Amino acid sequence: MYNHHKVATLNDLIENIETKIENSNYDSSYLRRLEDFLINNIKEKYGNITAVSTIFLIEIYNKKGSYEIQWYYRNTEFANLFEEILRSKTKSMRYYLISIEYYNGYLILIVGEPDGLSFEGKMNNKAKIFEAKSFNLTDFIQSIKELKDKEDYILIKRVLNKIKINSSQLILYQYLLKKTQKFGLIGWIDKINLYGNIYLYSDNIEYLLWAREIIEKNFNIIKKYAIKYNAYNLSLKDVETINIKNKNIYYFEIDFRVEYNQKIVESYLKNLNKLIKSLK
Repeated sequence: MYNHHKVATLNDLIENIETKIENSNYDSSYLRRLEDFLINNIKEKYGNITAVSTIFLIEIYNKKGSYEIQWYYRNTEFANLFEEILRSKTKSMRYYLISIEYYNGYLILIVGEPDGLSFEGKMNNKAKIFEAKSFNLTDFIQSIKELKDKEDYILIKRVLNKIKINSSQLILYQYLLKKTQKFGLIGWIDKINLYGNIYLYSDNIEYLLWAREIIEKNFNIIKKYAIKYNAYNLSLKDVETINIKNKNIYYFEIDFRVEYNQKIVESYLKNLNKLIKSLK
């Protein structure tokens, strides 16, 4: 869907949905409902409006182009792998979530795509939203080997940044899920729970064990600072191994819950004004 800086149009979104309908990671019946709604309700009424990804709003908020954000887009092969692991564990699927926002007379379609979303309860009235972030420790350690006296501090800072981005996306996804529900695309939801997962991995077991030891020693500090990003109930998992292309990849997880914060949503939505100005 996304073109320059995660900004596209309604037509791009519709085209992308069409390519995903037969994809087993998605709920095809939901995608067909969404496609029909976008064509017959949104496009018919407003035309080919601008569509923007929630990731773009987060980029603006975090001063896009910063070193932290550049790291976020690397290693897509492994990012996809860990997203698949997450969906397998949680029995969840991918869904496009939408909201229409008006600013200064302009119409923007915000689109979010959580790494996993599942419904449960007697009437499917409870939702769980999952988001995974991956962290390549091999690249990280090689990039900071000149800063030996600051390695621990930088690692903790990077982990907290991953938690911040993950939490931000989850909060926006809850907002979008409620908006999508109001369009009649999803049934009534009584409760939404948000779950974040950070996967730290390396092909070098020594790198991984070093990182896990540092994080374990400083886990109380990480938990303390994670609260200001609305993340809580952090859990540090044991090391696991997967084999990819005859090569062992070692990894461990940091799992956490996220608490919805409307002020965060309002802050991100204000960035639409910057987006609109950049599109003029």
